[in-house]
Order: sequence, then structure tokens, then C-alpha cells
Amino acid sequence: MISRQNVTLTTDSGITYILNKHSYTYDTNILEFVLSYILLPGLYTLKTEFFGHLMKNHTNTISIYKYFYMGNGTALLLAPHIQANGTRQLFPCWDEPHLKSTFSISIKHPHYYVALSNMPRRFITYENDSDSRRTYFYITPPISTLQVAIVVTNYNKLKINDNITLWCDCISVEQSPKFEFVRKIINNITSHLKSEFSVINIPKMDHIAIPNFPQDGTSKWGLIFHTEDNLIYDEKLDSVMPKMEVARLIAHKIAYQWFSNSLSSAWSNFWLLDALATMFGEEAVAKSFNNSEILNLFIIQNQYESLHLDSHFDMNPVEIPNLSEINSLFSFPRYMKAIIVLRMFRSAISDEVFRIKIRRYVTEQFSTIMSYNFWAMGEKFGDEYFCPNVSLYEFSNWIHYKHYPVISWERDPNYAGFLSKIYSTSNTKWLIPIQLREISLNKNYKACLASHTNSIRITLPQSDCWMVNFEQAGYYRIKYDLNRWHAIANYFNSTAGKYESISVINRAKIVDDAFHLMMERQLDVSLFWNLTQFLSQETNYVVWYPMIKVFEYMSTIFPFSKEGVQFIDIEAKFRELLDKPLIAIRLQKHVMENDFTKSFKQEILKWSCTLKHIQCANRAKNALEYHLQNSEIEPVSAEWKHWTYCRGFILCYFDDYSVWFKARDIWLRKPDHDLLPFLACCETDSIIIHKFMPNILLNRFTQNEKEEVAIIRSYINIFHSLVSKHANTYNILQNILYNLEKIKPKEINMLTALTDIINYVYSIAILKQASKFNSNFIFVLFISFL
Repeated sequence: MISRQNVTLTTDSGITYILNKHSYTYDTNILEFVLSYILLPGLYTLKTEFFGHLMKNHTNTISIYKYFYMGNGTALLLAPHIQANGTRQLFPCWDEPHLKSTFSISIKHPHYYVALSNMPRRFITYENDSDSRRTYFYITPPISTLQVAIVVTNYNKLKINDNITLWCDCISVEQSPKFEFVRKIINNITSHLKSEFSVINIPKMDHIAIPNFPQDGTSKWGLIFHTEDNLIYDEKLDSVMPKMEVARLIAHKIAYQWFSNSLSSAWSNFWLLDALATMFGEEAVAKSFNNSEILNLFIIQNQYESLHLDSHFDMNPVEIPNLSEINSLFSFPRYMKAIIVLRMFRSAISDEVFRIKIRRYVTEQFSTIMSYNFWAMGEKFGDEYFCPNVSLYEFSNWIHYKHYPVISWERDPNYAGFLSKIYSTSNTKWLIPIQLREISLNKNYKACLASHTNSIRITLPQSDCWMVNFEQAGYYRIKYDLNRWHAIANYFNSTAGKYESISVINRAKIVDDAFHLMMERQLDVSLFWNLTQFLSQETNYVVWYPMIKVFEYMSTIFPFSKEGVQFIDIEAKFRELLDKPLIAIRLQKHVMENDFTKSFKQEILKWSCTLKHIQCANRAKNALEYHLQNSEIEPVSAEWKHWTYCRGFILCYFDDYSVWFKARDIWLRKPDHDLLPFLACCETDSIIIHKFMPNILLNRFTQNEKEEVAIIRSYINIFHSLVSKHANTYNILQNILYNLEKIKPKEINMLTALTDIINYVYSIAILKQASKFNSNFIFVLFISFL
């Protein structure tokens, strides 16, 4: 609250007025002071004393993060949530995002804590006869109140460089190897972004790693907050892809430091700036790893996720009439669409012009308290671009239109050229810059589907090998006529993997568009198989990415369709597609490979075994047998653990020399029992699972062992592994239900155990039969279907 007796207004000449009359409007949360005199134009200083405490708003969400972590360390964080008007709980203010001010901040706190804020520390004063001290910070540049943040903590600091520090609940650099990777990546990414936006100086960056922090996306001027788990990566133990995701999460927050002060009066502009931060952050990750394929992967991932989501959901910004509805802006990953639109925009105006425009926009936003509209800061496209004499405002319509267009590309029977048409679910006029490529002759052609028309006729040299070249982006799908589809498929399948004229992004986009059109019944199934046949000779992980997503999608259907002939045929097609890549893979130890080669191997082997490919099953069995004989000198890395230990049991047979029994005997001697759940992966001999797996649960653990936390966890994992892999097999399910009271861990109640079982039974017939063997089963089954 404001101390009413201590509100004063002082002129620049030193005259002070006491403001003791006021009125408060609850609807707008505005306090108005009533003056009995006229204020002339000039400079005034309004001084108030404000006392407040943090409260929950009407939705029971905290507008100010007030976070305590009691463990080895403690952190108190005061930072306004970007989605709400929480700054008013700290001090009276106009918290519209485009209104900026400078802030002089000082914090009084116990001497055994460290205070952090947006700017570097200026000096510290100590209180007499007190354990408190006051930390003073340099005055901020003009920033929004949404950027103000305060941290008081006893966390330890890991110095990254002179201006960057990581604060964590740890003791020292030597005792914090789990942060070794993230310290390097923070330094590299920041260095690249500083060179990109060199005209803007960010005095310091403090990264705060907080366990179980609920708002991981928070980044303020000079302060970046992380969930601790999202920063931990062990290069010796963890698989490859999580490394890129850790870097990607961090890069976005660091890049946002340069865009955080660019919020305009339109709240919907936030996700545009968030997309810019993501876009430049992803580039910084690729530069940090010195691998352009990483950026290709990010582009394909963004396009895949956004187009598939935008087929069924609205990915466009929403209008926010007031701050109480601001949360709706952030309830969906809308920024993904903006990233692709921005990349498409960059392709249209050239990378050089795009970067000049972004630097100008960011620089002007930092040098003034005014706010500029991103799309209003440029002229029309020149003749050298895709769409000459077109306003940037027309291009900005992409982020306001619903869904995306499908462009039909076909030969015009009445015209010596091609006809391109736009099909859209909404009545919109799209501005679409298109680059065409003759894939056999490596010739390019630029065209533009302007906003005043939904079709265009183009004169091109006669060839069936013209296709759309997406370069780095295109927020639309392409539907060719049959001749074009067949020409593309023939080119792919006849070049034995040597198709340099078609980029990685274009090859991946063909697979993604073809699958989508097939699922929408706009492309024949046989043509889809023909178009994707080239993957059998493809070894690029990025090109395979859309097909891996197809495997994931179809794998959710297969458990329910074991008897369906059409699905058996699909599985056979998938296995055939994996034949050549599987043969080409060499499981050689101690061979230096890049991250994408490792990921490609892992995915091919994973899906080959998932689809019951006999070659994969044999290789996994051989790998497991070799490891069991040489476990001390050839330990299995974390990234190969599941494939070796689980897939190695696909072919297990009931005999005394089986690899299953060897593994069981070795793993039972281990004190932690963490490998025993993998024994449930045996598939080809149900007698092993029917007889010996329940015996492990029944007879292995003593009563004292069952009280140990590690053993309890292992026991639960074994039970769940058995259920998840075999509940859909009737004979095994019958045995599980018959002995359920004996074999289930006591920490799991009967309802939970039965629910777990039902979740892995995909046949109505098996469910009906199983209900005869457990009196509670039919009851839980009934509840599950309610």
C-alpha cells in the first residue's frame, strides 16, 4: 500500500507539493491524485513510500515468483510473470509492455545472502549493529517494468567469464561436473550473439539454476532463470540429442536478452519477439557446435511440428483486450509458426537485408523509450526480390491468418507452362514467395503468388523435373500433379543417394508433405511408398526425421491392429525400407562419429527392432552376448543401454544356454538389480516370461530387502516392465492376474496395479477372458471405460 502522508510532487525548481487527496478505481487498478492547482508543462518528481506483500490473484497463480528452495541452498526470487500485472505488487507503476523507465535499485538483505538484480552491483553498505547489508546496483537503461527482477540467495557461483555467472545449489566448479557442458555452451552461445548484436551492450548475465523451478522460460534483462534439470548433461553418459535440446533451451533465453526490451503496445507482438529470439538462438547453437546440420534439423522440426499442429488448431496470435486475459497468449506453442514465417520472410528479402533490419529494430528499441512496429520499419521489396513492390505489412498477414495454404503445382493443358493454385481452409489472400528448381539441370526460378490473386501461370522450359525449392522455410504444403510426383520419385530412386541438387530440407519436406496428403486422402498410398523408397539409400538423419515421426505415429496404432492385414502390410513395408540402412550400419567401438551419424544409427536400430526386423534382432542378441562376456572391459553406454539389454532379448529361447538365463544369473548378483526389468523384453518364448519372470518377483527379494528404497524402486520397475510388455498376451496375463496379490509390490495398491495392466491390453477379447481370473478386474475395467 502507499503511505498517503508521504506522497509528494517536486518541480525541477525545488517546489514541493503534498498530495493528500486521491481516488481509486478498482476496475482499472488506477490510483488518481486530485490536485487543487494547475500543473504547468515541465519536469516533476513524484515520490511515494510503498509497502507491499506478495498475494495470489483471482486465478490462484502467483503473479510474482516468490520461490524458496530449502536444501543445501535457498533462493528468493522476485520477478514479474510476463503473462500478468504482477509488478504492481512490488511498486505502483504502469505495467504496459511498451512503457519504459530507468530503475535505480537497492536491496537490504542478510549479510550471508547475495543480492542480484538486472544490472551489475555498484557497491555495498553495511548496517551498524545489524546482520544486514544493502546492495546498490547501477541504474538500468530504459526497460519495461516486466523486466525488473530481484534475487536474494545463498547459492554458490560458477564463474563462466568476467560478465557471465551461473548460480546453483552446488559447492564449487570442481564438485559440479554436471554443469561442465552447460558452462561451455552458455559461453559459446553468448559470444556468438554478442557478435551478432555488437552495438548493444548487456553489462552482465546471471544464470540462476533452481531445482524444480516451475517457470523455466523466464528471462529478464541481465537475469536468466532455469530449471536445474534442464541444464544437466553428461557427455559420457547421456545420448546425443538431449545435448542439442539443452543448448537449444539455453540459447533461446540468452538471445531473448536482446529482444526483451522490444515489447510493443500490442501484447500479441510478444510471440513474434519470442520467435526472433528462438531463431537467432538456434543459429547460435549451430555455430557453437560448428555444424550446419543442426540448423537444418531445427528447421525441419519447427516445420513438422507447426504444420501438423496448425492443421487442427489455431496457431495465430490472439487479441488481448485487457491484461486479465493475457494468459491465453501463452497457452500454446504459437511461436513455432512465427519462426517459419520469419525464415520465409528472410528468404524473400535476402539474409543480408533481413539481418540489417533486425539489428536496426533492436537497436532503436534499446535507444529510446518509444516502441516501434516491426513490420512498419521497412520499405517495399525491390525488383531484385521475390515479390517486388509489395509492402511488408502484406507479408505480416501470415501470422494473422488461420492455418496454412496448400499449393497445387501442375502443367496447364491450355498454356505453355505451369499453373499454380492456392487452396486454403480460410478465405484469405496469401503472399507467397516461391523458388522453383529444375532438379536435373540445377536451374532456379523465382515467382510470387501475390495477395491479389490465388493462382499464377508461369512460363518455364519444358521438363517434368520442376519442383518447389523451400531453401530454409515455407509455411505451406505442395501438391504436385501425378507426372511431377512420379518424376520426383524416379529422380530420387535412380540416383543411388547422389542427389546434391535437392537439399536436405527439400528431401525431408517431400516426405512430410507426402505423408500428410496421403492421410488426407489426396495422395495414393502406392505413390507415397514410391516417393519414400529413396530413404532406403539415404543416411542423413535430418532427411529421415519426418519418416521417424511417421514410425512414431503408426506405432500407436499397431498394438490395436495385430490382426489387420493392412497393418501387417505396412509393417512389412517399413521393414523393407530399413533393410539397406540396417546393413550399412557398423557397430564399431571407439570409432569417432559425428552426432548425427550416431543418432541415425540409434534410430534405425531402434525402429528395426521395434518392427521385428530379424537382422536387428540378431545383431542385438550378438551385442548382448558379447557384452555379457566382456562386461568389465566393454561397458554399455547410456545411449545404447535399452537397445542392447532389451532388444537383445527379442530372440530368446528356452534352453540352459540361452542369453536370457546368462543375463538373469549375472544381474541377480548385482546389488542394485537395476537391469532386471530388461528381462521382461523376451518375446519369442512366452514360457520364460510365463514361468521365470513371476518367480523373480515371488522369490528373489527377502523381507529386509523389500524395505530398502533402491530395492523397492527396482521391484516396481520389474513389475511394470512385465505388465507393459506382456499384458496383451493372454497366457501371461492370466498368470499375472492369478498371482497378482503375491507378485505386485506392496507399495502399489490393487486398483493401481489393475489400471496399469488394463492400459497395456489392446484386445477386447483378452479383456473379457481376463476378467474371469480376478474378481476386481471387471470392476476396474468398468471404471476405466467411464
